[in-house]
Amino acid sequence: TTNSIIFIYTCPSGSKVKERMIYASFKKVVMETASAEAGFEIAKKLEASSPAEITPEMIGEEFQPRQEQKQEFARPKRPGKR
Repeated sequence: TTNSIIFIYTCPSGSKVKERMIYASFKKVVMETASAEAGFEIAKKLEASSPAEITPEMIGEEFQPRQEQKQEFARPKRPGKR
């Protein structure tokens, strides 16, 4: 739908391990609170190490993924007569 909520989570790659763990635990609390208290339904969750990594194209692909074109199995040619 056009009113979908996206949760974007960024944690700097240069941060300390303890800081990353605290940040990750707060992420969970924020998502649970948004759902339980505010009634928000988060449609997608995006994670990155920098906000610059999140682009409009990336968000668009999350909602409309590219269609892969599958090639049918090409049967090998029959070996020649000996």
